[in-house]
Amino acid sequence: MRKLLLAISAVLVSVGTPAQRYTESLNFGWEFSQNNTDGWKQIDVPHDFQIEQPWVAPAPDERPDNSDAAANIRSRLSSRGFKEMGKGYYRLHYTPAKTLEGRRVLLDFEGIIYTGDVYLNHRHVGGTDYGYLGFEIDVTDELQYGKDNLIEVVADTREPGNSRWFTGGGLYRNVRLVATPKDMFFARHPLYITTRDNQYVSISAEFTNHTKDTNTRIALQILDPDGQTVYSDTAMVPRHKMTRHQEVVIAPDVEISQPKVWDTDTPYLYSVKAQLLCADGSVADEASDEFGIRTVAIGPDFGLKLNGRKVLLKGYANHHTLGALGAAAYPKAIEKRIRLMKDFGINHIRTSHNPYSRDFIRLCDRLGILVVDELYDKWTRQHTGGRIPFEQHWQTEVPEWVKRDRNSPSVVLWSLGNELQQDASMPFNDFGVTMYKL
Repeated sequence: MRKLLLAISAVLVSVGTPAQRYTESLNFGWEFSQNNTDGWKQIDVPHDFQIEQPWVAPAPDERPDNSDAAANIRSRLSSRGFKEMGKGYYRLHYTPAKTLEGRRVLLDFEGIIYTGDVYLNHRHVGGTDYGYLGFEIDVTDELQYGKDNLIEVVADTREPGNSRWFTGGGLYRNVRLVATPKDMFFARHPLYITTRDNQYVSISAEFTNHTKDTNTRIALQILDPDGQTVYSDTAMVPRHKMTRHQEVVIAPDVEISQPKVWDTDTPYLYSVKAQLLCADGSVADEASDEFGIRTVAIGPDFGLKLNGRKVLLKGYANHHTLGALGAAAYPKAIEKRIRLMKDFGINHIRTSHNPYSRDFIRLCDRLGILVVDELYDKWTRQHTGGRIPFEQHWQTEVPEWVKRDRNSPSVVLWSLGNELQQDASMPFNDFGVTMYKL
């Protein structure tokens, strides 16, 4: 069956336009082992290996201490949830189509909990120090095209005290392969879509163009909630404005006639499709995203207003796990929970205390749930993976988090952290303010 799927994917690549973006899910056909030596079993992603571990009775130092509530919260028991901590080993045999050779090829991981390392053909090619966020690895020069490749992942739940709740462990979110041209392509999370006065839409894009073209042309299309085109044009970006790591405004203040406003009861979603065009008019790369037309205002006199209407946030703060299903981010289970809670009357969820899956945010967009999007629990090495100092990795995590979710109308507040002091000896210091001013 696996050989059949790979053959089909190879045919799809070979018959498609060679220059265009190609995306393939790598969620299926993995093998997992707890010790990396034997006992390999077939699994699919998303997968949480820690929830599968046997129940373990608490050690003496993990038993509740009713005289000290704070100590209970920070106990090793609360973090591991009666499960053993440790490492999980994953491997996938993958044969990339020969037609991908000569293109830019990426491995895209939406998250590896709690930290993770990725190996390709036994060589370390990347990883993550904070598994609640995604990342990509350029494997263009590492893959053996038309041949069997071995992708290996080591997921580490770290020390028990590195979290104050059950994190789960493993490849708990989606994995995919992405291929683009080498000389012209969109960046990661490239589109920035903003709205004004519930009437106007502005679009920026981040891209790379290493060709000799004087200008870059980007074909743009905005579709309404019914799938009808409400705007179509081609933006021209002069070469002197082309900067690889800079967003370029490609459509300022596009007026939408009779817009359908996104609200909790009417979560109407528009979408943008952008195409990078080659000199001959063919499509080099393509990016798309959904957005909502809505206004959010916050003030001391009125609280929060959505589209000019005062709204009370009625909801809950929850962790990313799905109860007995563990930490694996199953979209259907997430949707069932959101729908059930909305039937109870909620309109809001806070992502305590870390980014949830992108599927969760998309579902909130589509179901009309207001989200407080939170990045960290504490700004410490201990509570942000524990592998390297917090000061060495937040600079890359903040942009990944914001760019991933910035177009989602459900996100109305951003939380940089839960309890921001470094430790109990400095409960009210300005560490966080200083950090984010840098």
